[in-house]
Amino acid sequence: MWVLVGAVTAVAASFPIAALSALVFRFPVPFAGYMSGPEAVLPALSAVLFYGMALGGFLVQAFLGGLAGLVAQHRGSRDRKRTARLCLVFSVLGSACGVLTLSVLDKIIGPW
Repeated sequence: MWVLVGAVTAVAASFPIAALSALVFRFPVPFAGYMSGPEAVLPALSAVLFYGMALGGFLVQAFLGGLAGLVAQHRGSRDRKRTARLCLVFSVLGSACGVLTLSVLDKIIGPW
């Protein structure tokens, strides 16, 4: 159960994390390049849909969230509230890793 909760949480968290990344740092928007600032928030949200659906990004985020759910289940033991809290935190952190990797991808593989 926690794998599914973690996967859904990570995919859902991709949107606000991408918006925050675009607002304070930058985020790649298809056909526009890297954008930042308040005007980049809405294009970043549509970019998350594009990267998630067309390029399989939601599968990566769901995988990271599922792993986070497994770790939370293991670390939370039998305490359901603690496990839920850990699942939420770990899933959002896993989602942040995916989004932030996308925002610095040109530094890793070069310009694209």
